[in-house]
Amino acid sequence: MVLAELFSSPLQFSPTHDILFSMSMFREHWIGGIVTYTTFFIISLVATLAVSLLTELPLVWNPTIPSPLQPLKIIGCFAVAVLFGLWPDVDIKSKSQKIFYRVLFALNTALLVFGMYIESALLGLFAMLPIISKHRGWTHSKVTMFLMPCLFLVIPIYLTYPEWSAGWEEPLELIGLLLNTAIPNVCQNWLPFYVASFIGYATHLHLDDILFQSRKAQRRKARGSQ
Repeated sequence: MVLAELFSSPLQFSPTHDILFSMSMFREHWIGGIVTYTTFFIISLVATLAVSLLTELPLVWNPTIPSPLQPLKIIGCFAVAVLFGLWPDVDIKSKSQKIFYRVLFALNTALLVFGMYIESALLGLFAMLPIISKHRGWTHSKVTMFLMPCLFLVIPIYLTYPEWSAGWEEPLELIGLLLNTAIPNVCQNWLPFYVASFIGYATHLHLDDILFQSRKAQRRKARGSQ
């Protein structure tokens, strides 16, 4: 009778168990992000050097990674890959949440100091979204995996050429305005950060069995629905 009640009742985990589980997942996600991006970076770098040697193209022909002559940008991409490997868990109390909200607080303070009040308000609004959503909601969405890294393209365009939205009346005029400005160059300069953030994000979803569900995860989900 006791055994029947034990197996029929849901397992109750202590706060200590939850903390240890959160710490293990934090470690798994940041290691996964850096290992995956390192693998991609090495393969892409070898391809870049090989093509440059064989065809005499400049090292910047490959826009998916920074040039080997830009060490600070390379470090930045690795940092972005790690951070975006942690980002999806910002919707639950975790180390990832603490890290990102400290970063967001610093950014918001800087925006206020420089008088960018609209941008500060938008950042604050965005910062509230994960808190009011459920765990493994939109932050763990495959659509968000593609859209979230676009911040590394949209924000530089906005800061570099904020008046792009003025002076046009027809859609074709807007397209011509965009293509005839420095926007394509801005996108190319920041594309490595998009790629790094996308890889980090995708790694997190894969480790959570969301990107590509393993058979083990599928069986676990099937048992849970019974």
